[in-house]
Amino acid sequence: MINKENIIQGNKKEFKILDPKNDIVFQMLFSTVNIEITKGLISALIERKITNLELDLNKQLLGEEVDDKIGIVDLRAKIDNDIECEIEMQMLYSKNFIPRLLYYWSKLYSSQLKRGKNYNYLNKTICIAIINEQIPELKNLLAHTKWQIREDRNYGKILTDKLEIHIINIRKAIEEYKNNKENEQLQWMMFFNNPEGREVESIMKENEKIKEAKEKLKDLSKDEKNQRIAELRLKNILDKQDMYETGEIDGINLQKRVTIEEMLKEKEPIEKIMKFTHSTKEEIEKIKEENKL
Repeated sequence: MINKENIIQGNKKEFKILDPKNDIVFQMLFSTVNIEITKGLISALIERKITNLELDLNKQLLGEEVDDKIGIVDLRAKIDNDIECEIEMQMLYSKNFIPRLLYYWSKLYSSQLKRGKNYNYLNKTICIAIINEQIPELKNLLAHTKWQIREDRNYGKILTDKLEIHIINIRKAIEEYKNNKENEQLQWMMFFNNPEGREVESIMKENEKIKEAKEKLKDLSKDEKNQRIAELRLKNILDKQDMYETGEIDGINLQKRVTIEEMLKEKEPIEKIMKFTHSTKEEIEKIKEENKL
């Protein structure tokens, strides 16, 4: 599932090129690079020209420990002053992926409305999920799917343009790229899949944003601290993969456990979590302590 990281010879010593599919690396790369690179990525993902992009750096939770990353918001930004946008990078698929995506979209949408403000202050909200695994519900669809609320018997009628969800499958994108090499969105997926690949070298000749992202990724990869954080995160991801295969941890159903973790990260009251997940206070406190939440 996870490609081995390539070894690059630096001026002083060898270093591993970090995997941009690792969500911590993704955060490092797109919350610290030249804003034009991030603008280029998001523009390709939503297939829309972007004039202005403001990153919400307070949402980028990079810390010394792997568990310092709270929630699934890997990148959050405001597009052209009136569109809220967030991106998550998912290396693993879990059964609650889609409900969780909707939950975080709703949090991002509703958090805009401050006390005393009119509903007109709610901006369009776009959630983007880049995934590296097959989603059963989407297996017969294209690599990039765009979701909105539509009328059941009149598919062309959209209830509102304020909800927009994009799901992009890296593996499917690799296959589609073979017949559509000029597509910038597919080019970015090739970069995420293997930034050291021969095809990416070719893409960089035409796509300046990907070329700049590659150079920045190399710079990040030379930092031993970044290497350590990325390795911790990768271990955490692989551990979770094992959990998904067994279905439970310490007698607690995995899906329930993941839901509890996400609600704790969102600072939801324990009483609410108990009611929502049908869990005991002791179970929730145990998970809270284990994850240092």
